[in-house]
Amino acid sequence: MNVYLNTKNTLTEILISFSLYWVFVAPLYLFPQLKSSPITFYVFLPAGVKLFAILIFRWRGLVGSALGTFSRLSFTDPAHPIISWLIVAAAANLAIYGIVSFGLRLMGVKKDLSNLKYYQIVLMATAASIANGFIFAHFVQLLKVGQMSNDLFHSEFMVIIGNFAGNAVFVCLAVLMMQKKQTIINFTSKLKK
Repeated sequence: MNVYLNTKNTLTEILISFSLYWVFVAPLYLFPQLKSSPITFYVFLPAGVKLFAILIFRWRGLVGSALGTFSRLSFTDPAHPIISWLIVAAAANLAIYGIVSFGLRLMGVKKDLSNLKYYQIVLMATAASIANGFIFAHFVQLLKVGQMSNDLFHSEFMVIIGNFAGNAVFVCLAVLMMQKKQTIINFTSKLKK
């Protein structure tokens, strides 16, 4: 019985991470102005989702986010082999997982995140944006072109800025929701009546 509950919770957390990724990536397809290339964006909101999913669900968030990244890349550019996008998704999300795990340990944050501070989230989001951007751009360049090209720095920069902007928007929205938590609860209670 306990194994069943653990499996059910694990699958639920993976599904939540995957679903949230798509909830925040789907609207980006409605605004082509936000695209910096076919697979990157100027403001990439799922970057914040990946950070928080990994922060809250740990390895389950990693799996859900990696599956979200993989499915988006496969959907956006189906001409490339699926294994290529699987490698890119795994590498980029493992980088974020490493940053979060190392950051939490380095900053002495408890497992239940009870002593996590806003500035610590910002530090991890910045480091995750840089690591993810660097790794994502390198792997995409290597897998698509087969070699490193002259515009690699530009690609890295665009992915880093897009992730950083997405993290910033997501973190600000999360903080605003936490500050207005009681107002949101009161509003939803009125809607139910």
